[in-house]
Amino acid sequence: MNYFKMRRKSGRIRSCTAPVIITMMVLMLTVLFAGTKQVYAADAMIQFSCDSEIVKRGDSFTVLMQVSSEEAITGLDAYISYDSSRMSFVSGGKYVSGSSGLLHASVSGITDGKTSLKLKLNFKAITVGNAYVGVSDSARVTDSYNGVMATTSNRFALNIKDERGQTVSDQDGNDVANVIIPTPVPSSDNTLSSLQVSAGAMDPEFNPDVLEYKLEVYNDVTTLYFNYKTSEHNATVLFIGNEELKEGDNKVKVAVTAQNGDVREYVLNVKRETTEEMSARLKRENDAKNGITFEVSKDDQGYVYLQNQYRYEIVDVDESTSVPAGYKKTSVLLYGVDVTAYTVANKLDSDYLLMYCRNANGDCDFYQFDRQEKTLQRYTGAMIDKINATAGSDSVNEEVMTSKEYKSNLNQMAIIIAALVAVSVLFLIIIISLLLKTFKLKSKKTDDELDF
Repeated sequence: MNYFKMRRKSGRIRSCTAPVIITMMVLMLTVLFAGTKQVYAADAMIQFSCDSEIVKRGDSFTVLMQVSSEEAITGLDAYISYDSSRMSFVSGGKYVSGSSGLLHASVSGITDGKTSLKLKLNFKAITVGNAYVGVSDSARVTDSYNGVMATTSNRFALNIKDERGQTVSDQDGNDVANVIIPTPVPSSDNTLSSLQVSAGAMDPEFNPDVLEYKLEVYNDVTTLYFNYKTSEHNATVLFIGNEELKEGDNKVKVAVTAQNGDVREYVLNVKRETTEEMSARLKRENDAKNGITFEVSKDDQGYVYLQNQYRYEIVDVDESTSVPAGYKKTSVLLYGVDVTAYTVANKLDSDYLLMYCRNANGDCDFYQFDRQEKTLQRYTGAMIDKINATAGSDSVNEEVMTSKEYKSNLNQMAIIIAALVAVSVLFLIIIISLLLKTFKLKSKKTDDELDF
C-alpha cells in the first residue's frame, strides 16, 4: 500500500516539474534573443545583387545596392569598386558619381525613418570574363542619432559571356572556344595590377613590382579610399592604417593575399598636412588669387628655394663677398620654412629682407625681398642708403630740436634778467629818492635852528 502511494506521489512530482522547466527554458530563450537583438541593433548590411549572374557581352544590366538595418538610416557615404576592364558604368542616379572603376555613393538628410535604402547601378558588359562589384574598403552608414553603424557587405560576382555563350578568354583577352578547363590549382599571384587612391597622388606612379610609395594629402583628409584590381581575381586585399590619419607622417599598408595564402604588402608613407602648413598653403593660394605669386620650399637635402616667375636657391655668402654695411644675419619664417636672411641692424622688423641667392644661371648675388608686396629683386644698395639717410635726418632733427630749445631757454633767461634789472633800477631810484628826502629834511632843520 505504501509502495503504490509513493509511486503516485512521485508521478505527481514529475508532472508538476515539467511545465516549470519548459517555462524556464522559454524565458531563457526570450532573454537570449532579446539580448542578441540589442547587440546588433546598430549594424547595417550592404547587399549587391542582380537579376542574373550571367550576362552577354554588349548587354546592359543593373546591379541593385541595398542598405538595410534594424535602425532608421539617415545617411550613406561609400566608395564602390567595380571591374572597369570588363564592365563600364552608365548611370546611378543623382546620389552616385564616378568612373574608371570607382564610384562614390553619397546620401544625406534622410528623415523618413526607413530602415532600408536602395540604389540602382547601371552597367554595360564590355569584355568576356568574371567581373565584380563591391564596397571599396569601408562604408559609412549613419543612424537617427548621427552615429556610425558597423557595416558588412558582400562582393557580387558576375560572369560575362560572348555571343556564343563562351566564358573563357586567353591571356590577351581574346575569346577561346571548345576549351577543356583543367582542375584549378591555387594561385600564388599576390600582386595588384592597379591601385588608385581617393586623395593625393602616389609617388612614384603605381607599379606592381614597386612596394613602397609616398603620398601627401590635405589637412581635411583623415581617411583614404582605394580603387584597386588584383592580378588574379581570387586574391584578397586588406587595408591597414588608412583610417584616422594623424597630422604628419602615417604608414598605410595594402596587404594582398594570394589564393594559396602568400601575402604581399604595398606600403604608402602618407604625410597629412599640419594645421600650420594648411594656413601657409591657404595664404599662398589667396595671394595667387590676388595676383601675387611667391613660394618658399625646402627639398629632402635641406636646400631652400624661392619661387616667383623665376627660381632662386638660398646659399651661404662666400668668403669673397661681404655683407652690405648695416645688415645683420638672422633667421626668419617665410611660408612655414626657416630662411637665412639679413635685416637692418636697428630695424629687425623691417618689411625688407636681404637674401643671398643663386639664380638659374648659377650667378650668386644679394636679393631684396619685400614682405608686403611679395616681390624679389636684385639688391642695388639704394635701400640701405635710404635708411641711413633717414637715420641721419633723424639725428639732424634731434640737433635742430635741441638748438631751438636752447634759444628758447636763452630768451627766457634774458627776460628774467631784464626784469631783475628793471626791479633793481626801480629799487635804486626809490633808495635815492628816500636819501634825498632825508637830506632835505636835515637841511631844513639846521636852518631853523640857526634862525633861533
